[in-house]
Amino acid sequence: MRTSRLLLSVLTIAGAAIVAAAHAAGAQGVRIKFAAWPESVLLDTLRQNRELSTDPAKVYQAVLQTYAALGIPTGHTDGKTGIIGSERFERMRVLADAPMSKWFNCGGDGNAGPHANEYRVEIAIVTWVEANAPGGPAAKIGVAAAASARDVSGVFRNPMGCSSTGELEKKIIERVARLVGGAE
Repeated sequence: MRTSRLLLSVLTIAGAAIVAAAHAAGAQGVRIKFAAWPESVLLDTLRQNRELSTDPAKVYQAVLQTYAALGIPTGHTDGKTGIIGSERFERMRVLADAPMSKWFNCGGDGNAGPHANEYRVEIAIVTWVEANAPGGPAAKIGVAAAASARDVSGVFRNPMGCSSTGELEKKIIERVARLVGGAE
């Protein structure tokens, strides 16, 4: 009994330390669940980051403008923590004025070309805007995207996971940097 209490205490302290370390490292814990994967996707681990030499509030507004210009719907936003999310929207063939295959790889090609261009793609995009440490650039922007796709030729088709090419995240970051004029 005494050993199990001691073990429970050690595990509780270790768990608290891990949570504190993750919080200190700026982990936001943004997860999305797609039918294509048995586990949720931790978008934080897919982030592409860039530092900008401008006010984080201006970067946040520029991200909202960029989403609108690219046809990305804005879902949950949190100006206090700097998160802009567009969870679970669907597109076919084109996103941000380019073929879907420019942004996502959905498992190869079919009769009409890349699966990303012919399947219905369910997309999640999250952008983080954070203030940097004093003395460095004023803000850091991070963008992550994930997707799954479903063949529309039948109702009993299983969804497949799609990997990001990184180009959509890059386009968002570059457009925001141009809007705020704070590229590093």
